[in-house]
Amino acid sequence: MVPKITATVPGRRPDVERWFRGELEGEVVKENSARTVWRVRGAGLYVKRFAPKLLRDRARREADLLGALARAGVPCPRPVATARDARGTYLVTEEIAGARDLYSLIAEGAPHVRRHLASVAALLRRLHDAGFEHQDLHAGNVLVRDDEMFVLDVHRARRGRLSAARRLGGVAFMAMSFSDMVPLTEVHRFFRAYGVRDRGGLLDLWERLRRLRHLHWGGREDRCVREGTGFGVRGDVYGRKGAGIDALPAATDGGDEAIERLPGGRFLKRSRAARRIWRNAHALSLRSIPTPRLDACGPGWVVGEWIDAPNLGDFVRERFPRMGRAERDAFLFALARAVRRMHARGACHRDLKSSNILVTERGFSFVDIDRVRFSEEVPEADRIFNLAQLNASVVGTATRADRLRFLHRYIGRDRELWLRRRDWVRRVMRATVARRHFWP
Repeated sequence: MVPKITATVPGRRPDVERWFRGELEGEVVKENSARTVWRVRGAGLYVKRFAPKLLRDRARREADLLGALARAGVPCPRPVATARDARGTYLVTEEIAGARDLYSLIAEGAPHVRRHLASVAALLRRLHDAGFEHQDLHAGNVLVRDDEMFVLDVHRARRGRLSAARRLGGVAFMAMSFSDMVPLTEVHRFFRAYGVRDRGGLLDLWERLRRLRHLHWGGREDRCVREGTGFGVRGDVYGRKGAGIDALPAATDGGDEAIERLPGGRFLKRSRAARRIWRNAHALSLRSIPTPRLDACGPGWVVGEWIDAPNLGDFVRERFPRMGRAERDAFLFALARAVRRMHARGACHRDLKSSNILVTERGFSFVDIDRVRFSEEVPEADRIFNLAQLNASVVGTATRADRLRFLHRYIGRDRELWLRRRDWVRRVMRATVARRHFWP
């Protein structure tokens, strides 16, 4: 049965009716409990169905908001029709031909990313100046076609005068969606392109971004122990969907703490902390902190990806003597950045020794993660403790100068920390000596 249709572009009504009669094919491009979106092949249309809501027509509301945005000069899809039946309400919009979402472009490392980020900052500013708060404007909800940008999914938008705090909240939310994929300098340029240039405003934005990321990651950590997107549960076994594990290991109390290499590039680890390892691996992955992928977890065991790579201690002992100064500096810079990135994302590895860091072709991967803990911000004392652990565990060919360069690279561009760098080095040295190791 064809639902009751209200057409806003009369010339497109025949295509809309053909879609609802099943005469046009469509592919699902997004589906969740709240809505389903189809792309109608050959008609240049998208159809979004909202789940039924008593006394609320979300499709009609989004159509009205799209019209208001267009009148305010904010580029967005053109609404074609709305409809309603027992399954929900429908919004039909015209396809923006040749456009791709900003998130995909950034993730693929497409050219002109800096220009795109400047453009989306200008788009966000225009949206706010027009009195619209999108409330879900991330990189996936922005389409890019050449130098044009379009706003999508405006059904949650609110209209009215925006306070400075709400504007900054929207800027930080957008930045959160791409901050893992670009250098922090590009995030800083994005903030400035929006119009925030004073030191206080920029510090406020960085703090908002840090809090948002912590809340975002924390709200998704439990997904690995629930049936849902990406994960499945079978009794007391948790698994990654599509992992293709044919036979599950027998239950164990994990007392052996043994690691066994399996066929197909996997390993089996038996541990009493198996469930914590499983959750920590997912939490690290959410934060884009490298660790071997885990595919399944059961009573006393986990199965995951085997990475054939030396640990940091072996790498330094065997390969450091053959490295030139420039190569050593590049290696130390990459290691310092990996450790600082882990801390910046609220993770503290309570056993950060050289045997628990693998040196891979792509960088570094953290293992033995049962003692990793997460917080909104890693305290300074814990960061120094980690650096001392790492320093104490690397023996042999790493010189005192190498270790100092590593610490200076870790401090990086943190102005407040750089001013205290001598005190920091002394504290790390004292903590290292307390672990009964001495710098060469």
